[in-house]
Amino acid sequence: MLRQFTTFGLTQAKRSFNKTQTIWRPTSIYMQQQRYAGHNKWSKVKHTKGAKDAKKSIMYSKMSLEIVSAARGLLEKSIMLNSLLEKKINRIYEAGGIDPSVNNKLQAILNRAKAASMPKDNIENALKKASDKNKDDLESVQYECVGPGGIALIVEALTDKKSRTVKEVKEVLNRVGGSVTSVGYLFDKKGKVVFSAGESGHSFEQIMDHAIDCGAEDIEEDPEEGLIQVICEFSDLNTVSKALVDHKYEVQEIEATYIPLSTVDVEDKDTIEQVEKCLDDMDNLEDVVKIHCNAVVHNQ
Repeated sequence: MLRQFTTFGLTQAKRSFNKTQTIWRPTSIYMQQQRYAGHNKWSKVKHTKGAKDAKKSIMYSKMSLEIVSAARGLLEKSIMLNSLLEKKINRIYEAGGIDPSVNNKLQAILNRAKAASMPKDNIENALKKASDKNKDDLESVQYECVGPGGIALIVEALTDKKSRTVKEVKEVLNRVGGSVTSVGYLFDKKGKVVFSAGESGHSFEQIMDHAIDCGAEDIEEDPEEGLIQVICEFSDLNTVSKALVDHKYEVQEIEATYIPLSTVDVEDKDTIEQVEKCLDDMDNLEDVVKIHCNAVVHNQ
């Protein structure tokens, strides 16, 4: 089996596009359970349910961070990629505000939270936190890293304490022989919008025409989920996302993405295990919201 790692995030776990933005997810393995006398099936059911609930809790926690970030209009403060030009661009498309009717990025995250069945109380608490000026400010940070097998990663996080976050990221890397180092030159920074036809009722062909007209460079459809992904120049992200919203499409993601300029093939069994452990452990960090990676894993 061939799997390509480019972006990894719990909030996107069910989506799968082509090589432009392939989402990493573990391979499902079906094992038939053999029943024995005295076997306590309920204990295993509870264990499985607890693991799923824990994953869902982490997903909702990350979504809450994204809601606060969008509402406050946080500027990207990249550890490695902090040029003045990028900061100006970020000011263009992250205006902020808790009114989703004028904050397209916030509306997109709220749409995604609704699709993921995020509890209403969680959403309201996140919006309340965003409007509370007395709360510690979150910062949007990035860490460029080399992981096991020489793979390159860009880790995005939202944190109220950078020293804690960078320590946790380094601990994950240390366990698999990785390190924090500059790898940004291995990726092309682009804008990404993920959306559905929404109230428009448009066909994919109609949507494609509209997306091209508003500046999309690449368009992919996921028929199973009813979602469409558009890639554009990062500097055009605000224009493209606004045009799609104006067409009455239901936007679920408006964000920067990092497209690998080259990939690293991972074929050795031990290295595959290390790569998967690295991605799993990194994603389980509370402050990490997304991981971009250039690994292509070849499972036998």
